[in-house]
Amino acid sequence: MPGSGSYHGRNERYRFGRQTDVAFDQQGNIFVSDGYFDARVVKYDKTGRFLKAVGRRGTGNLEFNTPHSIATDFQGNVYVGDRGNARVQVLDNNLNWKAKYPNVGNPWAVCVSGGPGPKNLGKQYLYSSNSWQDSAPAAGAEFTGEVYKMELDGTIVGKFGRAGKAAGEFATIHQMDCRDPNVIYTAEINNWRSKKILLMGATTPSAPAGGVR
Repeated sequence: MPGSGSYHGRNERYRFGRQTDVAFDQQGNIFVSDGYFDARVVKYDKTGRFLKAVGRRGTGNLEFNTPHSIATDFQGNVYVGDRGNARVQVLDNNLNWKAKYPNVGNPWAVCVSGGPGPKNLGKQYLYSSNSWQDSAPAAGAEFTGEVYKMELDGTIVGKFGRAGKAAGEFATIHQMDCRDPNVIYTAEINNWRSKKILLMGATTPSAPAGGVR
């Protein structure tokens, strides 16, 4: 267990500085966002053998400020919610930099959906939560709370939600599940609850037409 303290950037192979999330690719490789005392992404093979680590504290490409969430797509690309830098950074499967999406607020949670169909291998979407901050300050409610739905290239398809505690409002989404692209589960640490959101307008049985519920 890590001790308490500030950013240290040790970048050790098998020791973390308060890791924030974990993701797996189709081959079982493991990707860890090490986001508080370090500022990096680490890759291991499916047996846990260290392969590579990238990142340090900063604002450039492959630099992070609290990488807070991580997800992968079917091609093995890695999506990192670079919360403190207000962007999603995209890496390839070998952790080389590919792109950044700076237009979705501060991503506290990112999620890549499965695809429609019986084998769940169709088109995927990226979801990102611009969460109301931990302490739920009144001023923060004016510019946070929404969840973005994006193409994997960063194109925004739409968004829903706002900061708050009522239905359709969110307070500090720390994790999302979106394996069905039309059914989103959120975990809100400030509201002490999980929520199921059906994205209406699709033709799947779980999401009949109509809007957001």
